Amino acid sequence: MYALIDCNNFFVSCERLFRPDLEGRPVVVLSNNDGCFISRSQEAKALGLPMGAPLFKWKQEVKAHDVALFSANFELYGDISERIVTRLRAITPLIEVYSIDECFLDLSQLAIDDHEQWAVAVREAIGREIGVPVSIGVAPTKTLAKVASTYAKKHGGSYVVSDAAHRESLLRELPIEDIWGVGWRMAPKLRDKGISTAWQLISATDAWLRQQFTITGMRMIDELRGEARIPFGDKHATRKSIMRSRSFGHRVRDYHQLESAIATFAAQAAARLRSQDSVARHIAVFLSANRHTEGQTRVYLETLVTLDEPSADTARIIAAALTGLEQIYDDQFAYQKAGVTLVGIMPREAWQLSMFSDETRRDERTSLMASIDQLNKRYGHVIFHASEKLTDDSWRSKHELRSPRYTTSWADVPRLRA
Repeated sequence: MYALIDCNNFFVSCERLFRPDLEGRPVVVLSNNDGCFISRSQEAKALGLPMGAPLFKWKQEVKAHDVALFSANFELYGDISERIVTRLRAITPLIEVYSIDECFLDLSQLAIDDHEQWAVAVREAIGREIGVPVSIGVAPTKTLAKVASTYAKKHGGSYVVSDAAHRESLLRELPIEDIWGVGWRMAPKLRDKGISTAWQLISATDAWLRQQFTITGMRMIDELRGEARIPFGDKHATRKSIMRSRSFGHRVRDYHQLESAIATFAAQAAARLRSQDSVARHIAVFLSANRHTEGQTRVYLETLVTLDEPSADTARIIAAALTGLEQIYDDQFAYQKAGVTLVGIMPREAWQLSMFSDETRRDERTSLMASIDQLNKRYGHVIFHASEKLTDDSWRSKHELRSPRYTTSWADVPRLRA
């Protein structure tokens, strides 16, 4: 059996952790640059505020209903997510972190007599110890567990697919659009063919289904039928490329501001690279100018810088990224977005040193990077390269409504005066 633990309205729930006055009030979290709705409380959903809608089109409704708005605070959300994952690892080490707010658990090695009672106990523990409400679906396959957790959000917080009767009851109610892997593009085509529920889908003949779906889609069908076909494991464990990019809070022409942005993205990508115990050989750097800047059509500039040898050293990756910036920077444009992508990624064990490498120096730098990562994870981003702070942070995305980083920044820790 598998369990999917899904945090309810996760970003909003994180904001409410430190703002109990928001309970019962509609709350919305905004995307980068405070542009669109990316998380809504149940109260906000009830008002009809759509997911992904631009704020400027809904300002009147937001004001009329006293909706609390927050800029995305990903540092806070990431820390709360890690706390939940740590709590779940205490239950079983067989865990797959699917996204920032979803985790699969393999329950095969746990002695569970009653899966429904187990799910209730886990929900209560996370709510009591961390404060985030979750929904839990338990089923023989990952896809069914995903479906069960979605159903559980509106039906008591947990649902267990323990037999064929439970599975049929669940799938007869599930609209075709809500199936994991179908999506909004394929759903209309299926409805045109008379398929409107998950149960109707899996009841179709295999011959017809193979004409409609790829191999991956057929695995999903088998999973809905109760046959486990999707491997269990951390799908984020090893990435073949790592990108860090951001749209700026305003158009940026100044070279030093771009240096600061590119260095910041390179440092973030290097830290992610080390977290999966890998090294990279190439660094791609890009700049994008706004389509309407000074009457120009959209401008996209990119270059690829190759290191002498693969590395995960932040200093080397920043240096290479800034070399790339120097190659593509053109002062006639005001840039709207920039980014860094690490490619040519390989496991650190497969790292082939050049004949001119200083192995002692390499080991010292590796230990230094590990220490920096440990300190930054524990105390927030307290250690950084000077190139990340060459200028002010005005290039960063707008986050005028961002809440304090309560759990990762000493400066934002709440203070009480007696």
